[in-house]
Amino acid sequence: MARKKSLDDGPVLRGQILEKASGLFYERGYGATSIRDIADAVGISSSTMYHHFTNKQDVLHAIVSRFMTDFVDATVPTLRDRTLSPTERIRRAVRLHIEISDDRRPELLVGNPIRYALDPAQKEQGIKLQSAYHDAVRETIDEGCRSGEFSVRDVSITTMAVLDMLNGVREWFDPGGTLTRSELVGRYTDIVMTILGAQSPR
Repeated sequence: MARKKSLDDGPVLRGQILEKASGLFYERGYGATSIRDIADAVGISSSTMYHHFTNKQDVLHAIVSRFMTDFVDATVPTLRDRTLSPTERIRRAVRLHIEISDDRRPELLVGNPIRYALDPAQKEQGIKLQSAYHDAVRETIDEGCRSGEFSVRDVSITTMAVLDMLNGVREWFDPGGTLTRSELVGRYTDIVMTILGAQSPR
């Protein structure tokens, strides 16, 4: 049954593997999760797992690549949309960052394994995707400073501060808590605008 499933439903099964693996990595940690654990969670044999992925590292790489590609595809075009003001682009990026991070929380893996568990080529690909987003945010902030919409002393440090703050949301935000996600987006947008010294009215 497992063999037939692997051949007939390859793309679907691959997606199920990544979904279950990201959940296990998020809950237990990458190091504490085995190929057998992932296979059991999906309901397949370990041999079927190896039909789709060479090893656990390849599973991790697939999770990171899929998430970061989708994240960059959603955020960078908005940040580079010259029909919008830098202020509006940053506002939209803040909302997208928080919403995507919340919607796909299990894929934001504990302990940043992209830094230590991937091989050099895989790590380079992941960092390249991270840099594409970072650079788009930095360039938008810089453009806002030049247009008079923002006022910051150091664009590079401010960019890192804003992104560190947004990345930190996943560590504490509880959708079932007293603050709704919409309220969170509004408050964080206001904080980011304050950090940037935004001059335009909300």
